[in-house]
Amino acid sequence: MASAAGNLLALTDDNLTEILIRLPTLEDLGRACVACPTLRRVITSHSFRRRLPAIHTPSFLGIVSNVFIPSEPPHPYVAAAAAEGNLAAVDFSCSFLPSRDRWRRRDGRVLFSAGPEDSSEDHGDRGAMVISASDLPVCDPIHRRYLLLPAIPDDLVALVDQQEIVEFEPFLAPASDEDEETSSFKVICLAQCTSRMRIFEFSSGSGQWHASEFEGWEALTAETDNPDPGYQSELSTRYYANGSFCWVMPWIQKLLKLDPRTMGFSSMDIPPAHPMTQRAIVEAGKGRFGYFTLHLHMVQTKSNGLMSCSRLFYTVLPNGKGANELEPSEVIVLPLPLKHHFNIMGVASDHLLVQGIPENMYSLPVSERPALNCFSVNVKTLQLEWFCETKHPMLLAQMYVGFPLNLSPPTI
Repeated sequence: MASAAGNLLALTDDNLTEILIRLPTLEDLGRACVACPTLRRVITSHSFRRRLPAIHTPSFLGIVSNVFIPSEPPHPYVAAAAAEGNLAAVDFSCSFLPSRDRWRRRDGRVLFSAGPEDSSEDHGDRGAMVISASDLPVCDPIHRRYLLLPAIPDDLVALVDQQEIVEFEPFLAPASDEDEETSSFKVICLAQCTSRMRIFEFSSGSGQWHASEFEGWEALTAETDNPDPGYQSELSTRYYANGSFCWVMPWIQKLLKLDPRTMGFSSMDIPPAHPMTQRAIVEAGKGRFGYFTLHLHMVQTKSNGLMSCSRLFYTVLPNGKGANELEPSEVIVLPLPLKHHFNIMGVASDHLLVQGIPENMYSLPVSERPALNCFSVNVKTLQLEWFCETKHPMLLAQMYVGFPLNLSPPTI
């Protein structure tokens, strides 16, 4: 045993990395982590963990709410969620933040912002949204740590006319390749105005804020059908796919992409749909984007007459890199269970999550309302799978996707 330990210590970290990254399963990595301090040091390093997604698909383990809601049988990720039994004990609400009642979740499970101190404050005040960026804590719920970011400097805030702000959106961005050996992170704040788009960027490496502008915003939105561009956002829910942040622009039928490495914007056309249609963007392989839309139809049945029916439409958007990729792929229709209204909850790993709400639910007393069913759609196979039950409707839920907790070093 001593000889084996000596041989192990004789290997460099690079040697161990190349050996360990070839282990067939995440469970094997977890066992190696607890077997030897040297292996654990290598496996929990940031450079090693950055290589994991290229080898292993992270598991979609559950929904982050005030409590953790794991996947349930027969979903294929049940075993992975069960292996992480201590997830239920993780403080995903980040109650360790001081004055917890003044914070609201902004981006998944790790970025919060301060809410208005006066509950009677007009939330439509554009200036309040920029001022709230002075209180942005980045949290690590697993290790119960947080870092309060410095306020955006006044000279940068002054670059935006606060009376023109339509939407102010803070979110976390992946660390750059140059920072792979550290726990560096980036926070981006998108200030969408009626005539311009301003971006504020904070790097934990430098500890400073920087500002830039998307010069093409005014031209991009010039032909918008938005009935109230001074109040209604031009952007949908944010998604992350193929290394870019993505927003559907429903009023001009485009997809806006932001590359966090270059902070450059680009856009592409998408198949038209009603502006109020629920949509989601996913990775479709080979650098392409998958495009989900959710529609409600009325269908005639022989036994029950007219019934509502939700359907998911899926297509792969062209990337323009091949002779046969100038048009969207064939539209695939996925029927959902009858007598339900569905909402898109979000995207996690290679799954889309939807929640079904019985069409007669709100006509029932609260005590008699049924549990709500959540389903996941495997993006690769387009198979619909029952995921779990929830007690309440959940819009834009925060999903927990990750690797085993014993592989997780502190993130801040």
